[in-house]
Amino acid sequence: MSKKQQQTKSIANRSGVAIEQQTIVDDNLLPPADELEKLNQIDTSIIPWIMQRTEKEQDARLHFNRENIRLAHRNMGIAQASLWLAFTLAITVLAFSCVFIWLGKEIAGTIFGSIGIIIVIQSFLRFGKK
Repeated sequence: MSKKQQQTKSIANRSGVAIEQQTIVDDNLLPPADELEKLNQIDTSIIPWIMQRTEKEQDARLHFNRENIRLAHRNMGIAQASLWLAFTLAITVLAFSCVFIWLGKEIAGTIFGSIGIIIVIQSFLRFGKK
């Protein structure tokens, strides 16, 4: 029983005209009281039927919201694991770079460390965009 209103505005700015669109959704599960009264006059068993359907719809929405929250928590866990993996990789790259430099291979250690750190930083930045 949702009602949808849509408003569109044209706003002139320096670079041209921008269009702003706003959508308002009134997502009420029950019809208004006057419609319920008219429906009751047609059939007296319609009000309990509508109430049952409304309860089922509300239960379905709550289940959907719980499932979305569960998936969001799962995605956060995967994201945290990815960040820890990238951090561990960065520390490992720095450790190997230090070993190369300690063994007297300064150029190889510097290049290895620089490229490794650049790759890890890019992965962090790409992760931040998602």
